[in-house]
Amino acid sequence: MENLYNGDVSAPTRILKEKMKFKISQEEFSKLLVSVNKSLQTKANLPILTNILISASKGKIEVLSTDLETATRVNTECNVEVEGKTTVPGRPISEFVAQVPPGEMIVEKLGEEVKVSSKRFSARFATMPIEDFPAIPKIDKGKTLVLDALEFSKAILRVAFSASQDEGRPALVGVLCEFSKKSFSMVATDGYRLSFQQFSAEGDFVGKIITPARTLFEVFKIISEAGEEASGKPVLVTVADALNQVNFGIGNVEFTSRLIEGEFPPWQKIIPTSFSSKAKISREELIRLVRVASIFARDSGNIIKLKLEGGAKGILTVSANNNQVGSDEASSEIELTGNGGEIAFNFRYLLEVLSSIESDDIFFEMIESLNPGRITIPDEGDYFHIVMPVRLQS
Repeated sequence: MENLYNGDVSAPTRILKEKMKFKISQEEFSKLLVSVNKSLQTKANLPILTNILISASKGKIEVLSTDLETATRVNTECNVEVEGKTTVPGRPISEFVAQVPPGEMIVEKLGEEVKVSSKRFSARFATMPIEDFPAIPKIDKGKTLVLDALEFSKAILRVAFSASQDEGRPALVGVLCEFSKKSFSMVATDGYRLSFQQFSAEGDFVGKIITPARTLFEVFKIISEAGEEASGKPVLVTVADALNQVNFGIGNVEFTSRLIEGEFPPWQKIIPTSFSSKAKISREELIRLVRVASIFARDSGNIIKLKLEGGAKGILTVSANNNQVGSDEASSEIELTGNGGEIAFNFRYLLEVLSSIESDDIFFEMIESLNPGRITIPDEGDYFHIVMPVRLQS
C-alpha cells in the first residue's frame, strides 16, 4: 500500500536509553495533544501507530502522529531541560493531561517510561522504541499556495460532503483541487450530487490534485479549533513536485496527506447550460419543509417531491407519501421566474447541502423532472451545487 512512509515498519529494533525532560503549561500541552490526535490510530496492526513521537530540543517540543496515510506535526516553545525523543501512547496521555488542572507540568523520560506530573497529579506511560516510529518525510521540493483560513474552511464545508464514500471509485473519494496563480477551486461529486466553490488565492503552483475528502475535513477541524486566531490568518498549502503528497500549514500545526492518483471525471459535462425556472427560497423555511416531509419519506426511498408554481408570487409545495405511514404536504411563498414544475429528490441530499451553507436565501433552478437541479447563493457567483433528481412515479 502506498503511504507517507518509505521505510520498513516491521524492521527489528533496539531500545534506546535516551533521556528527555521539559516543562510546559497544562493548557498548551493539552492543546498540542488534541491537535496531534488527527492522525492517531486507537487500534492498529502496527502498535507503534497508537503512539505519538515527542521530540524536545532548542527550547521547543514537536509532537508527531501518523496513520501512514496522514501525519500531524505540532510544535511549541517550552522550557527544555534535557533534549531527547520518546514515544508514548497517544490517547491515554491526551486524556490524562486534559483532566489535570491548569498549571505547570513536567514531562520526563525515566528508563522505558515517561513520567508526566503536576503539583497533585502524576502518571507514568510505557514507551516503545523510537526507531519503530515511521520516519515521515517533509516536502523538500514543492510549490506553495497561500489561502485565507476562513475562506478555505468555508469551501471545505460547502464542497467535501459531496465526495463519494465508495472506496471502489478512488478519484471520487477525493476532492478535485485546481490551482491557478490567482484562484483556487474545489469540486466533489459522488455521481448523485456535485459541489463547486472558487475563491482567490496566491502562489506559485498551477495545476490539479485530488485530495482525500477525509484530509480536508481534518484541515477544517484544525482551523475550527484555532477559533478567532484563524481569522485573517493564512493556510500554507505545499504540493510535492511529484504530486503525491500535500502539506497544510496552519499556525503551529502541519497536516500532511497522501494524494489520490487517477483522473477525476469530466464533471463539467453534467452541468446544464441553462434552466427554465428559478425560485428564490428562504433557506431555513426550505429546511423545515424538507424535514417535515422526511418523516413520511424515510421508509419509501427517502423520496420527497417539490412543486413550483404560481409566477412571481409563487408557491413551493414539498410533499411525501408512504403507504405504511401516510402523507404530508406543506407550502411556502417564493419568488418564481419561469413556468415551474415538479421534481423529486432524496431528502438527505437536500438537507446536507442546505446545512452546508449559511445564507438567508437560496436560488433553486430546474428544467424538467428528469434534469439536474441547481442550488446557488444570491450574490455569490463562485458557488453552486448540482443534485440529480429521482424519477417521479406516474
